[in-house]
Amino acid sequence: MRNVLIAGTGYLGESIAYDFLRHGFHVTVNSRNEKKLDDIKNRLSAYGSIDHIAMELKDMESCKNLMDEMHKRHGSIFGLIVSVGGYVEDSIEDPTGLDVMINNHLKIPVYLASAALKYMEHGSSIMFISNSTADRKSNLRTFSYTISKYALNKAVKIAAVNLINKGIRVNAVAPDYIIESFEPNRDYHAMHKYGKPETPVEDISRVVYDIMAENDWINGEIIAVDGGHSLL
Repeated sequence: MRNVLIAGTGYLGESIAYDFLRHGFHVTVNSRNEKKLDDIKNRLSAYGSIDHIAMELKDMESCKNLMDEMHKRHGSIFGLIVSVGGYVEDSIEDPTGLDVMINNHLKIPVYLASAALKYMEHGSSIMFISNSTADRKSNLRTFSYTISKYALNKAVKIAAVNLINKGIRVNAVAPDYIIESFEPNRDYHAMHKYGKPETPVEDISRVVYDIMAENDWINGEIIAVDGGHSLL
């Protein structure tokens, strides 16, 4: 059974876990909140084999500890999905969110990917969560968030080149706004409104699954999953 680690939960992380479980993967979810992880495990255990590791990710050392624990429990890592993040509004005039946004959206994802590599094999895959408007539009209220996602997009491409000879792929999916809700088996297509910024988590998680598990010829790409909103 192939192992997938989802670092950072929330509705998107839960939806991604659900998709991989339905396809026979073993899934481990990570968050600092153990009660939240217990709730996710209880909701999704009917769909497959799921474990959780409660650990706060704050620096390179904590990211290494997470990967060591993952390997100790389950062996090699087929897939790493980094869904940590958060959102702060600020501007160049008052960049109050700069440190936390750079840490959450760039440093921690890079630390996690770096720490996972020694437990990954040829054919493994890393997936980041970016934003579809980061390099297309300039939002005056999201200075620190936008530049951190822009930097993450570049990191995806450089990391993909770094790891190409190891056979480890690196990609990112990029919604704009995410509809913060998830229920297994719901009709999420009824929530579609093309051109609107909100994307159901199911649309994102199914693209994540397809790229990581079904299509091994996509590498170094930032895939917009926003119904075309970022084009407008």
